[in-house]
Amino acid sequence: MNVDEKTLRNLKTFKPQLESVSKRGVIVAIVLVLVILAGVYALITQIVKGHIVTGMRDNVVWGLYIVNFIFFIGISYAGALISGILHLLRVPWRTPIIRMAEMITVISTLIGPSYILLCIGRLDRLPHLVLFGRIQSPIIWDAIAISTYLSGSIIFLYLAMIRDMALLRDNPLTKGKWRNPIYRFMAVKYKDTTKQKELLNQATDLLSIVIIPLAILVHSVLAWIFGMTLRPGWHSTIFAPYFVVAAVYSGTGVLIMVMWVFRRLYHLEAHLTKIHFNYLGIIMIVLGALYGYFTFSEYLTSWYGSIKWDMEVLFRLFNPGQYWWEFVFAVFIGVLLPIVIITIPRFRSINSIAFASLIAVLAMWVKRYLIIIPTLESPLLPIHDLRPEYVHYSPTWVEWTLTAAGIALFILLFFIFSKFIPIIPVVRTGEEKDYSRLRKKVFEKQMKQLIRLRKRSDIPIGMIFLLLITFTAPAVMSQETSGIKTSLHLDFFNKEGAKSLVASLKGQEEGKYFPLENMKVNFEFVSGNEKKPIGTISTTAKGKATIEIPKKIISSGGSKGVFSFMATFTGIDKYKSSTSSVEIRNVNMELSFFQKEGEKEISCKAMEAGQDGKMTPIPDMKIEFYVPRTFSLLKVGEGSLSDGVANVEFPVTLPGDSAGNLTIVAKIEDNETYGNVEATGRINWGKPLPPMKIVKRGLGDTDAPLWMVYTLIILLSLVWFHYLYIIITVFRIRWLGKYAESKEVT
Repeated sequence: MNVDEKTLRNLKTFKPQLESVSKRGVIVAIVLVLVILAGVYALITQIVKGHIVTGMRDNVVWGLYIVNFIFFIGISYAGALISGILHLLRVPWRTPIIRMAEMITVISTLIGPSYILLCIGRLDRLPHLVLFGRIQSPIIWDAIAISTYLSGSIIFLYLAMIRDMALLRDNPLTKGKWRNPIYRFMAVKYKDTTKQKELLNQATDLLSIVIIPLAILVHSVLAWIFGMTLRPGWHSTIFAPYFVVAAVYSGTGVLIMVMWVFRRLYHLEAHLTKIHFNYLGIIMIVLGALYGYFTFSEYLTSWYGSIKWDMEVLFRLFNPGQYWWEFVFAVFIGVLLPIVIITIPRFRSINSIAFASLIAVLAMWVKRYLIIIPTLESPLLPIHDLRPEYVHYSPTWVEWTLTAAGIALFILLFFIFSKFIPIIPVVRTGEEKDYSRLRKKVFEKQMKQLIRLRKRSDIPIGMIFLLLITFTAPAVMSQETSGIKTSLHLDFFNKEGAKSLVASLKGQEEGKYFPLENMKVNFEFVSGNEKKPIGTISTTAKGKATIEIPKKIISSGGSKGVFSFMATFTGIDKYKSSTSSVEIRNVNMELSFFQKEGEKEISCKAMEAGQDGKMTPIPDMKIEFYVPRTFSLLKVGEGSLSDGVANVEFPVTLPGDSAGNLTIVAKIEDNETYGNVEATGRINWGKPLPPMKIVKRGLGDTDAPLWMVYTLIILLSLVWFHYLYIIITVFRIRWLGKYAESKEVT
């Protein structure tokens, strides 16, 4: 393979970096491995003990794992878009950064989906995705799209490395010789002949054309999984372009950070100049402005729409006690600060651009967190379990450790890759721009600036660590836990003649109440000065203990028709004791229905049972009438008892089941004398439901529109056809190399 003088100088510069590792590099690698091992321990803990060791619960079923998945997948798309666009446009300054962008793509795409596996509780059912997955589901679309995208990214990176592999094949390493056979195999006999060069350029151009729309499509599919879900904060039509812009914005920031690190680590000042940082900074400004525009449009329409559930999410974001500061950092600081630093020449330097990129990347990670968590904490159905870990999500050490392990693995793979292949392309293709003359002209000025900047470089580094500590360190608070006050409330329920007692036990701390689980409550029947035990029941997760009242107690008639009950919590460990009592009278309720001259009427008869068994009408009391609906009871009327009877007119427009049947519920609620009394009846006075019309949405539907399935199959088939063509082209390059070798031998 014939090379020019510039290529040989580049090889002489990068070859020692491939053959040796500095002491600082060894220390960094050891630290990264230790962090990864800590992540392995956290993973084993999660597998053994289950997801209970994480902060994910029934309401917030996704947490840091999905945040990390979206983040890593997002920055991977940025690498593909940047490298693909710069290659197609033949941008002269692209050469030093294009390989780093491709590496970001491959490594991020490998790490990102692994967080999905961490989020799955039953890994043994993972093969079901392949065996029983249905093409109508966006989840399947995402799995197929990501695997297709990863395959294309690996091929794209490999094509860009063939020339350097051939150079290293012809100039073997003297240390770490085990790599030389790998270079010979992967170089595919490339000799840089005219035909080989033409085929390699065609394959690279073709894959660049394919990878750009594929990256946009794949991240759009990920966004559609959220946008097609009827949840506040997710159900939006702009989520796809919003996700794409945010992904490229954060990915550009990661690329700038990687450039800054390798520039200092390998002393690449002659290759990665301020021009590269300025150009990428300008790209980041444009993307940041677009991201800010999409963010403003999203929140503006939600705010003015004033839909109840969307407002619930916005109130969480705007509440200083919940997510206000994270919202300010992600939406304002993460956009405005990089724009200010990069646009004002006085602030613009290589170090300041790298710092602005770090702020943008952190802000995008926080924004992913705000997309996931506040939405899941605002369910469409009420949260009945009020335990703090159910209402509010808090990541545990397991999740933080696995997050840190993913970041450490990302850095370690980058470091290992830089020891296998030069981090910057060595072989010149004739399209690179030579910055040496420009650097010589301004050498004196740049050296003065470099000295001043290095003196100040500790300032942004200190700010970086301060920000990391601020956003990742958990708050440590100690509270006095001895002698926590408890509250016990006893209710009486009479439902269709079945009598029961329900005790609600709560703890009180700092003015907040929380249910107490697995606490024993003693129930007693009080007759005069005598207390007769009924039973002992442990509270549920909602702090409730329910016991049925024996029929012999009710049949005794009580004390002059009055029944007295008491519930007692004797206290345990750090919780104080508490008691509650209730006195009630027994009442019987019956429903009847009348229809006269087209008018329909519901009648409820309520009679009080005395000690002697005599039934007495209940005077002057309100009875409320309901009809059960899907999620709650619909109130249809209210009547007052007169001589023990309450009547209400039935609404004629109420829908029933397919036969028009309705269940009517009459209630006395929270009455001091009778407690909670309920009676039900069933009548066919409702409007019959029309036959249900099946709407073919295509998401999870067994008979989805065929055009949707066919479109997806055709698009993926075209992509894989191009992959196959490129693979065949690589074999053609190898065959041409063998042919050239045979001619040299003869």
